[in-house]
Amino acid sequence: MSGMEAALLLGIGATATVAGSYMSYKGAKKAGKMEQQAQEFNAKVSERNSKVARLSKEITKKQTDLNILDFQKDFDKFQRSTSQAYRVNGFQADTGTPLVVALENAYEAEKEIAIQQYNSKVKESQLEETAIQGGMQADLSRMYGDQARTKGKYQAYGSLLSGVSNLASMGMQGKSVGIF
Repeated sequence: MSGMEAALLLGIGATATVAGSYMSYKGAKKAGKMEQQAQEFNAKVSERNSKVARLSKEITKKQTDLNILDFQKDFDKFQRSTSQAYRVNGFQADTGTPLVVALENAYEAEKEIAIQQYNSKVKESQLEETAIQGGMQADLSRMYGDQARTKGKYQAYGSLLSGVSNLASMGMQGKSVGIF
């Protein structure tokens, strides 16, 4: 192989090394940026889910309050109709058996309200926990995105340094065979 052919091949190799290094650089930076964007999307979804959970918590609380109000109205109607039934039959509704029945009914009603409130608090706590986890997941996704972008930059710079190293090696080989 003549010196001219060797120089031409070295030039082609150097050009390919520079082009390949540049493409690796751009690809690594783009991959890091795309991963960061994907993680940002995931963070926004997690934040949305967190907001939905908090809204559901508030709806649950308000719905429970409304259910309790409805129950209290129905119970009041029931107590009045029970008392009226005793009076119609000639009993005093506020003494003896009618009073005992009214008190037992009131106790059962209070128990039912307490159960509804407890169940509501349990569900509200679960929804709040879901909201908190959603916020934490959003933060974690953003952290992963930042790490991916940093990783992409380091890989990109590593590609450039590798390309420079290959070019230097080619130069040394060209010098050793007398092309330079």
